[in-house]
Amino acid sequence: MARIVVISRRHGRLARLIMENSYAAVAANNFDVELEAGDVLCWLPQTGDPVDDEVQQLADLIDHAVFPPQKIVMLSIAGTADDADEAQLKQWYGKRAMQEVWAYQYAIKMIDELELPYVVVRALPLGKGTDHVQVADEGQPLSGKNISEEQLAAVLEAALTTGKFDNHSIGVMPSK
Repeated sequence: MARIVVISRRHGRLARLIMENSYAAVAANNFDVELEAGDVLCWLPQTGDPVDDEVQQLADLIDHAVFPPQKIVMLSIAGTADDADEAQLKQWYGKRAMQEVWAYQYAIKMIDELELPYVVVRALPLGKGTDHVQVADEGQPLSGKNISEEQLAAVLEAALTTGKFDNHSIGVMPSK
């Protein structure tokens, strides 16, 4: 099994959940890491993080790495794939929601340009959530209030350890 490199400025519960279920995982709070052959990179930015700037650091890491990552899995906010309207986005992320979406769209475009396998996991805000989640393709509307960290970690783990979602942007929302 590949080593999972979790990049998160705030090593919260989500990062811990992913790492607990991984055979080999390491955590870092920035892209100043040494990649090994076969690594899978898991980037967990949060709302408010400067993802449009941080993706430049990711590109530099890959440009200078002896071994590029086998795959990149990025956590994104909802709204980057025609999956929510502006009113929903403002309800979820506040008045700066559209600026957040644009920053994430830029970061996602940059990851796509790296020409490495990737998965973008678009998620509703974290909260209590329900017992089950639904995975939606690009363009399918996302609905609900929030999802739990456990639910999101399970979807991220599937994206990290299988090829099921490779080269796709998937949305995660509560099941109806």
